[in-house]
Amino acid sequence: MRKVAIAFAIVCASLACTTFAQKRVDASRNARAAEAVLYFPNERMLKSFTCGQSSVVADVLWLKCIQYTSKEFHGDFKFDLLDRMLGTITRLDPYFADAYQWGGVFLAMLKRDNDASIDLLRSGIAKNPRRWELPFEIARTYVLNRHDGVMGAKWMAVAAQTGTPPPFVIDWAKNLQRQHDLGDIERGMWAQIIESTADPNMRETAQRRIAEVDLREMCGVLDGAAKKYREQKGATPSSIDDLAAAGLIEGRPADPLGGRFFIDAKGAVQNTTLLDSQATERRVFLDGSIKKYRDANGAWPPNIDALGAAGYIVPTHPYLDREWDYNAATGEVQ
Repeated sequence: MRKVAIAFAIVCASLACTTFAQKRVDASRNARAAEAVLYFPNERMLKSFTCGQSSVVADVLWLKCIQYTSKEFHGDFKFDLLDRMLGTITRLDPYFADAYQWGGVFLAMLKRDNDASIDLLRSGIAKNPRRWELPFEIARTYVLNRHDGVMGAKWMAVAAQTGTPPPFVIDWAKNLQRQHDLGDIERGMWAQIIESTADPNMRETAQRRIAEVDLREMCGVLDGAAKKYREQKGATPSSIDDLAAAGLIEGRPADPLGGRFFIDAKGAVQNTTLLDSQATERRVFLDGSIKKYRDANGAWPPNIDALGAAGYIVPTHPYLDREWDYNAATGEVQ
């Protein structure tokens, strides 16, 4: 008990010293930098004061990471510091499996950075090869966010082969490998999150994603009705109301998330909720390309076309009639 008490006192004193020193150094910086100090001390100074208690410090910083994530969820929803936080925590304690697991979930579901999530989880597997949760979260990222059943099946099989997973993981691995309906599997995965988590933010995200699965399926139904309309009328319907007027659907379907269904210029049925979600995800990817360009060239790209010409991937806007609004002075995309 004395050793524990001494270790705890050292850790608390170290964190206090580090935070105080960092606040003095950063006093003249902007509000965002001040927020970084509030939630996370300087990493190099932190390592100097761990005194062999890295895992204890990692636990304390994990609590700070959760506080920060909750604040951003109800605030700006940017999560700019999340990658740095998770990187520091897992470097301090490479065997902290929960930080890898839930950090991967936060990156994929909240920050919508699938690449960062997968990279974090893969690094966690190297140190925690018997934790089924890590390949399982990679599989869910592929299935839920990228809609890639092949890679999802691969990683779900890895989770099933750890020798420790619950029965539902094995069932999902079999379903994916047999190429069952991915929509049902996706809905089941989100339902499992709702049942297993006490985090209200994660429950809200999972409930929204289940609604999005339903919306995608409804778009498929409406696309089928639009195809029948073209066969019957010899023309493309101009709106969802045309399908109802032709007796192919019963009224205009509702969107519980507040969006609307419409027919785009190519004759495909779209939903604004789904397109807005895609726009957010693609913008995160585009932001990453812009930052890579600046790191390599020392300046923001002058325009989006220059970014593509330099070999960086530029995702298209999901709305056919819209383009990205790029500010070359700040590197920001709207």
